[in-house]
Amino acid sequence: METIDIHSSGQVQVVTSGTAPSQSFIGRWLQARRAATALRGEQLYATTLSDSATEDFSDLDHLGFLQISGHDKVGRPIVVVVARNYQAKVLSPERVYRYLITRLDQIANEPYSIIWFHTSSSYWQNSPGLSWMWRTYERLPAKYRANLHRVYVVHCDLPMWVGLAALGPLLSEALWRKVEWVSRVEFLWDNVHKKQLLIPDFVAEHDAILEDQPLMDYGVVAAKEVNSVPGLPGPV
Repeated sequence: METIDIHSSGQVQVVTSGTAPSQSFIGRWLQARRAATALRGEQLYATTLSDSATEDFSDLDHLGFLQISGHDKVGRPIVVVVARNYQAKVLSPERVYRYLITRLDQIANEPYSIIWFHTSSSYWQNSPGLSWMWRTYERLPAKYRANLHRVYVVHCDLPMWVGLAALGPLLSEALWRKVEWVSRVEFLWDNVHKKQLLIPDFVAEHDAILEDQPLMDYGVVAAKEVNSVPGLPGPV
């Protein structure tokens, strides 16, 4: 019987076993279809990656919404997403996908972590959208999910939380457990080397405001300095 084997590297392989219990015709057909779909996905990914190798992404590098910044305390590389730098209204989602895989293909061959700074950003202005996130999740090879250690979401606002929660039922339970909500930058230091992580100035400034206005964590804004923070209500 044919089964799908996903190695620690994320590689998909169809394995034939003579000792596995028998399945119904429909069960075998569904399993074979999933295996074929996974293999086609791997082939399409490899083709897109190869075609994108010579594409000029210098303008996206300049925006700085995707960065590789040091390692965590166990030595895993860290991928940093600065959401405020992602201009959703003008960027091509398909081109961003090609940019993503050219920058992360090698990193995803080993365990890695993601730090998502949602600071001073808006889901509506600085996010590619739920449909793009789900489509990308489906298109990326299994190694991206298998080797992902943790996703730290820093300064998440309510719209972003709701958006990610909406994806929750579509994701595996194991993957959803890898998401960690971080209310203060200082809470990253238990797992990340402070000197290796480049913190944008506006993130540090926002973090300082949160220290002075702890009620912001509960949706209560008590100072005019924070009136313009996306996703939060005005003074009460």
